Amino acid sequence: MISRSALVGTLVLGLMGTLGFGADEPKIEGDLKLLQGEWISKDQAGAESTWTFKGDKLHLKAAPDREYKITIKIDEKAKPEKTMDFAVADDSPNSKDFKAPGIYKFDGEKKVTICFGADGKKPTEYKTDGQTTFSFDLTKK
Repeated sequence: MISRSALVGTLVLGLMGTLGFGADEPKIEGDLKLLQGEWISKDQAGAESTWTFKGDKLHLKAAPDREYKITIKIDEKAKPEKTMDFAVADDSPNSKDFKAPGIYKFDGEKKVTICFGADGKKPTEYKTDGQTTFSFDLTKK
């Protein structure tokens, strides 16, 4: 015979699944799993920025005093380059509602290069032109 608490627990879990609780949470697997944690990038002057990935969220603290809350969406099966689209949150301290398509590539598990198009166009190569495309080499902390 099932105890009352076990029955209640089963019903709650069943209702959560039926009502879709957690349905919006991305599965943390593949490249998204490799991105989890803290990464560091350096600009041309040597100033560090910290990129913290948690689930599909990115908290970016950029040198000297910029901060961004970003939702990312990756497609590791995209060709010719894997894609990472950025959507800055409407409650972000900087660049609210900014969206940018990007590409990324790993070099092992401790290094990733990310490039995004600030003009709304997905970059086709990893370069920074200072106006429309920005490329960053990140190292796992």
